[in-house]
Amino acid sequence: MKLGALGLPAYRTFSLEELEEATNNFDTSAFMGEGSKGQMYRGRLKNGTFIAIRCLKMKKSHSTRNFMHHIELISKLRHCHLVSALGHCFECYFDDSSVSRIFLIFEYVPNGTLRSWISGHAWQSLTWTQRISAAIGVARGIQFLHTGIVPGVFSNNLKITDILLDQNLVAKISSYNLPLLAENAEKVGHVTPYSGSINPTNSAR
Repeated sequence: MKLGALGLPAYRTFSLEELEEATNNFDTSAFMGEGSKGQMYRGRLKNGTFIAIRCLKMKKSHSTRNFMHHIELISKLRHCHLVSALGHCFECYFDDSSVSRIFLIFEYVPNGTLRSWISGHAWQSLTWTQRISAAIGVARGIQFLHTGIVPGVFSNNLKITDILLDQNLVAKISSYNLPLLAENAEKVGHVTPYSGSINPTNSAR
């Protein structure tokens, strides 16, 4: 698999069959949690790459064309201090081909939240140098959301539980204010971030 400058594969369209295989048909063992931004699953692709999958249920009246401007924005969310988007998948109704569910695929970040590393157990803590590095990383991620893509992504209501650490303890912002997620959240109420109550580190099999 060819990787880009961030060490990530190119953004692409996934098939539903790929996601079903990656999650063992969305088995409960792959389920990470559910909030107003949809259900979250952890999956593993054929090449061994772990992924995080967000499943959004859509209204029957929308076609894939209606969502392409959202997908175009999501495809730009690739930065070393963001939980980057890897791709998407549309599931459509058989009768009229309108979208029933959208799956958004993100990189899987395995090391928990920044909060757990700062206020957690003594054996899991960051040095002051690592904390400063994490703060700088978060600032760079926010700068990218505001100025690195058009249109920018603002009003992110960022919390320390929204910051994940990768295997090298690099800070990555995992919850940002995407219009597609916000529109879906309005139908079901309170917004739950990917990294807060839905923590991908709790789903290891």
